[in-house]
Amino acid sequence: MTDKEKTTINQFFVRVFNQILSWEEQSFKEMGISEITLRELHVIEAVYSLIEKGENQMSEIAKYLSITPGSLTTAVNCLVKKGYLERESQPNDRRVVRIIPTKAAEEVNKMHEKLHKEMIDGVMSNIDDKDMDVVLKTLEGLNNFFGKNQTSRR
Repeated sequence: MTDKEKTTINQFFVRVFNQILSWEEQSFKEMGISEITLRELHVIEAVYSLIEKGENQMSEIAKYLSITPGSLTTAVNCLVKKGYLERESQPNDRRVVRIIPTKAAEEVNKMHEKLHKEMIDGVMSNIDDKDMDVVLKTLEGLNNFFGKNQTSRR
């Protein structure tokens, strides 16, 4: 791979990352959701992803989001104050605290899921079925790289 190709790919990553964040933020503003940040929304999404496995504890959520427990505590405190999350102590072990979404969290999470579906449908509508294996293999490679490297950079 040439230096020019590396520069082009780097510029593409930066541009697409910023465009996705901007698109999500703008979409939520248009839906009238302005009281929570995109980061807070992703915390809610993580809680929903982990709750079915019973892994909706602070340490597991922080690990899932690749953020520090301190950063997660700040976000959860804000979401509790705003009425999106609750802390629930376990009766048999008070040291175990689970993070539980409220009805308000359920509503914004459904909107967020809908936006992601629209995004994937829109992006994938331009990709031929014959190219799908290459796309999936490429995305898997990106996921493996970033997943492996996020833990080593802490």
